[in-house]
Amino acid sequence: MKFYTENYENQNSLEHKDIIILVHSSWDDWFAYNTLYILYYYNKDGEEIRLGSVKIGQKGMKSGQRMPNLLDTFETLTEDFFSLGQDISFYENLNKIGIDFREEVLNALNDIAYNDKAYNIALNENVTKISLLRSVSQTSVEGEYRRLTKGDSQLTEFGFKFHAPLHEKSLVDQMILEFNVKPKSNPPTNVNVIIGRNGVGKTHLFNNMISALLNGNKVGTKYGYFTDKEDVLHNPFSNIISVSFSAFDETNPIIETRDKTKSINYSYIGLKREKKGRELMPPKSPVILKNEFIKSIKTCHIQGKKNRWIDTLKTLETDPIFKEAQVSKLADGIIDDNFKEKASTIFNKLSSGHKIVLLTVTELVEKIEERSLVLLDEPEGYLHPPLLSAFIRALSDLLIKRNAVAIIGTHSPVVLQEVPRKSAWKIRRHGANAIAERLEIESFGENVGLLTQEIFGLEVTDSGFHNILKEISSKYKTYSEAIETLDNQLGMEGKAILRTLMHSK
Repeated sequence: MKFYTENYENQNSLEHKDIIILVHSSWDDWFAYNTLYILYYYNKDGEEIRLGSVKIGQKGMKSGQRMPNLLDTFETLTEDFFSLGQDISFYENLNKIGIDFREEVLNALNDIAYNDKAYNIALNENVTKISLLRSVSQTSVEGEYRRLTKGDSQLTEFGFKFHAPLHEKSLVDQMILEFNVKPKSNPPTNVNVIIGRNGVGKTHLFNNMISALLNGNKVGTKYGYFTDKEDVLHNPFSNIISVSFSAFDETNPIIETRDKTKSINYSYIGLKREKKGRELMPPKSPVILKNEFIKSIKTCHIQGKKNRWIDTLKTLETDPIFKEAQVSKLADGIIDDNFKEKASTIFNKLSSGHKIVLLTVTELVEKIEERSLVLLDEPEGYLHPPLLSAFIRALSDLLIKRNAVAIIGTHSPVVLQEVPRKSAWKIRRHGANAIAERLEIESFGENVGLLTQEIFGLEVTDSGFHNILKEISSKYKTYSEAIETLDNQLGMEGKAILRTLMHSK
């Protein structure tokens, strides 16, 4: 693409197609610099699109030099020049046109929010300090602007409620779940948890959420409905992504609509296959899952999401198996003839749990948009605790970058300890209906044992090793006699419980 300044002498002979024209502004910064340009893009149809305002600086500008010495026409500025958009709308306009267009323009103009090398050069220049950063803070350049140059969404706070359907003979109030996503909060609030014992209705709740959105989000349906924080009927989501790899999930994935204008976009990641007519299809084979992974990597590459995929995998590399597999190196060879063979080899060597995580995060990178709703049903069923924690952190980072939200249905305290109390709901049954409550203790980083007790209460003390300790304590008079029957094969927590049981006799 070619760039032309308004001083180009053959302006009238230009064919205004697939070019950008820079119009110099008379805007003055402290009577020292005139670096502001308004950029207009003429697309292949000759349509004029105002991109926005940009300031352009030059390395080593001498006293009295008020503007950069730009050529009248160029394809790429040399390293002596650098630029900065003066409003987020400039970067948003680039993103609207497309990924390739955005990167071509930002590279050509040596944009300092996009190009680290240009940024480091520019920071030492007076023109940057006086002019380019006059209306834009360094914090914005390094944060909000940089995110937009990578195609990430501008972080905005949003909240919503789900009003669950109520059994017509219910004696309890309607269950209302409230979720709030607050940018830059620590710990992050983009991952939310619904926790409860098996059979409490978490999967059914997720299915209702999906059906409510796909059926127009209306009050009075059998599915429930979404509102904003003020209880006004509202669908805040750009799309829904359902993730479930349970072999026992009896719910079939909903068929995705090709016409995305008819309803909210829905995607499914998991083992199930869409029905063909009335015929139920068998679960996806390992070969099908592998091919979905390879296809998704290629889609990420085509859509310009390769770097986001690499960043997500780097978070997962806290897991030693992922680190050893060096999956992220696949990104360098996507266009190679033997790419499919390389990807297949890496995928086939992984355990089933690692395959599921790799496929899931790759498809999430591909599908997550700004304000996507991701529903994950019991991921602990196929992941060991360290991998589960790494997966949730990778998911959280991805959601933050896209300003999206996830809700995880689980019965695992390992999942719960990854989110703050305000992002968790405890679900229990009351007859035909479910009741939602907040936890009584803070959950983020809390001891798994304490969280287990908080969620399951008496169910914990009436099962497993607790029962054995109760029986022993009832048979012996002293702690020493009781512990001797176990040949001292009892952990520290068990010893504390046994002492308490003996003392309370």
